Amino acid sequence: SRLYIMTLGVLAAYRNHGIGSKLVESVMEYYESEKDGKLSTVDEIMVHTQTSNMDAMNFYMDRFGFEKGELVENYYKRIDPPHCYVLRKKLR
Repeated sequence: SRLYIMTLGVLAAYRNHGIGSKLVESVMEYYESEKDGKLSTVDEIMVHTQTSNMDAMNFYMDRFGFEKGELVENYYKRIDPPHCYVLRKKLR
């Protein structure tokens, strides 16, 4: 199974202050504290990222070791472009 980051956003004025990193780190710390208990079946963290959002992709891949996976076409219904990549971080 997996942990899924549904939404994570930091307003531009507050970026580069470590806020987004702290949020992802809190997910990782929670996993570490529960990996032998209620999260014992979790083996990855996953997030969808809009294809045009290079800042987000670089954030996840460069800082946390996520890997870019498959392209999902027409994932988003109300934003353009509507496509996204699946980013995954293996935990086990």
